[in-house]
Amino acid sequence: MDRDSRKVTEEVWLICPNWTEVRRFTKNKNNKDKFFEYMFIDSGIVIGAHGDKPPLMKTRKEIKIDDARKEYQKLITAGWQVTEPKWYL
Repeated sequence: MDRDSRKVTEEVWLICPNWTEVRRFTKNKNNKDKFFEYMFIDSGIVIGAHGDKPPLMKTRKEIKIDDARKEYQKLITAGWQVTEPKWYL
């Protein structure tokens, strides 16, 4: 695992190569598990011609932080890029 995938500790946003989908990785700060840390991965589709509107959130999953880092690295390898936050909760 490279050093960039270790940065997935609090929150990071990725956008796909054709700018139609975003993913937000956020640490679950309310985790009750004493042995593992978990992250939420929110997925959304870009709305508007140039992403001028917040993405439409489609899915949310919660996975162990090590698995989230692997998924992050897989997406980066596939051409996804780090981007600015696209919606605010």
